[in-house]
Amino acid sequence: MVAFLSRLEEVNELPVAEERDQADARALREQALVRDHLPVVWRFLRRLGLSPEDADDAAQEVFLTAVRKLDAIEQGREKAYLFAVAVRLASRTRRSQTMRAAKTTSGEDIDTYRSNDPTSDELLDRKEARVLLDETLASMTPDLRTTFALYELEEMTMPEIATVTNAPLGTVASRLRRAREHFQDAVKRIQRARQR
Repeated sequence: MVAFLSRLEEVNELPVAEERDQADARALREQALVRDHLPVVWRFLRRLGLSPEDADDAAQEVFLTAVRKLDAIEQGREKAYLFAVAVRLASRTRRSQTMRAAKTTSGEDIDTYRSNDPTSDELLDRKEARVLLDETLASMTPDLRTTFALYELEEMTMPEIATVTNAPLGTVASRLRRAREHFQDAVKRIQRARQR
């Protein structure tokens, strides 16, 4: 009888231990998701035209959404899922708020907080390049900006972008071509204006 009761207690403890292991595995996956992707998602939100403050808020919302739906996200597809949520949140943020003039030209970016100790000339060149990039991206339509940022800056493939933006592959290719042309024209215009 004692052996039976002992065995019954072991059987009852198995589901509790299994649930604890699953909870631990989920917590580790949540931590890895945030640790591995937060800087990339924040930078992407900035490239979509959000201010640093709005990018902070949107990034938090992206990860809250991802953590709630973590079980539905396929392993290895986390980045695409996060970018898809980020695109929707950035679009919603742009619709709900009036963009401030200095939003895309503040010059502050996550890159300025690195501890690589670059020279002051390198910092100035980086800042000017970021301002030029932000000005150019700000002059694009949201669809072109999103496609351009995902492909050129985040190095996603066109099929991945089609999935993230929920657009046909041909539309993504067309948007990318038009965004590249717009980018080249805008850079030339900005450089000519600065030389005057």
